Amino acid sequence: MKEFNEYGEPVEAPKKKKWGFFSSYTKDGKGVKKEDIITDYNFINFFKLYARRFSKLVWVNALYIVGNFPIIFLMIALSHYFSDMGNSPASELFAVISGIGTAGGGVGTLPAPLIGIHGGMGTIFSPTVVTYILYAISALFIFTFGPVNAGCAYIIKNLIKGEPVFLWQDFIMTIKRNWKQALPMGILDLGVIALSLFSLMSYYVNYDHYYVFFWTMLLIIMLYTFIRFYLYTIMVTFELGFFQIIKNSMIFALLGFWRNLAMFAGICLMIFLVVWLGSLFIPIAVISIFILIFATSAFMGTYAAYPKIKKYMIDPYYTKSEQEEAEYGE
Repeated sequence: MKEFNEYGEPVEAPKKKKWGFFSSYTKDGKGVKKEDIITDYNFINFFKLYARRFSKLVWVNALYIVGNFPIIFLMIALSHYFSDMGNSPASELFAVISGIGTAGGGVGTLPAPLIGIHGGMGTIFSPTVVTYILYAISALFIFTFGPVNAGCAYIIKNLIKGEPVFLWQDFIMTIKRNWKQALPMGILDLGVIALSLFSLMSYYVNYDHYYVFFWTMLLIIMLYTFIRFYLYTIMVTFELGFFQIIKNSMIFALLGFWRNLAMFAGICLMIFLVVWLGSLFIPIAVISIFILIFATSAFMGTYAAYPKIKKYMIDPYYTKSEQEEAEYGE
C-alpha cells in the first residue's frame, strides 16, 4: 500500500543500503559526547581515552594491515611455502669428517660429539618463480607505508582531540590530500628504520667488539621514534614543506622529551608483553598483531605529540587570529 504526503504525492520507501566492510563508518555518527572530550592530556586520562576509543582503534589497526597489504606477500614468501626444499651440510667441516670416516672405514670410528656437531645435514630452501613474484609484489610496501601512516595519523589525531571520525572517508581523503608528501616521507622513514635495525643487529652479533655502537644505536632508535611521533601528525595538520616537517618534528622530539620517553617506554612494554605472552601461547601474539599493536603504538605516540603541537603551533595561531579580528573590529 502506497503512502502519500500532505500534498497528495506518493512517498517512496527508502532504499536499503548494502552492507560493506567499512559501511558503518560512512554513515553520520552520533557525534561526540561532552564528557568524551579531554583537555588535560595526563597519565590517567590516557587510559580513559584509550578505553573510550578502543573499538575504533581496532578498525584503525585493520587499516594499517589492509593498507599495507604487500607485507602479507612478503610473509608468505618468507614462510618458504612455495620454495623448493633440499638438504645441505650443516657445517663447513662436513666434507672433512666424511672423508676421514670413509678413509677410516666408517664414521663410527670418529668421536660422537664431533659427528653430531660437524657431520649433520640441514634443510635449505631455494626460491622458485612464485617466490620471486611474491617478493616483487611485497616491494609495493615501500609505496604504501607513508600514505597509510598519514591516513591513520589523521584519524588517531581526531580520536584524541575528540572530533567526529568517519573512518574510511577520513582515511581516503587524507591520503588524497597528502600523498605527495606522504609517499617520499614513507620511503625515507622506512629506509631509516631498515638501516637502523640492520645496524643494531650487526652490532649485537659482534657485541664484544661493538658494544659502544650497539648502545649508541639504541639511543638513536629511541630518538628517531620520538621524531616519528610528530612526523605524520604535523604533515596532516599543517601545510608545511617537506623539510620543515622533519625540522619541526626533530625540535618537538626534544621539547616533549619526557612525554615522548614515557610513551616510548609504554610501547616497549606492550611489545615485550605481546612477545612474552606469544611465546607461551602463539594465538595471543597473532590476535594482538591483527587488532592491537599498530594502532595502539600510534595512539601512544600521538597522545604524547598532540599536546605539544597544540601548545606551540595551534594555540598561537588562533590567539593571533583573535587579536587581528579584534584590531579590525575596532
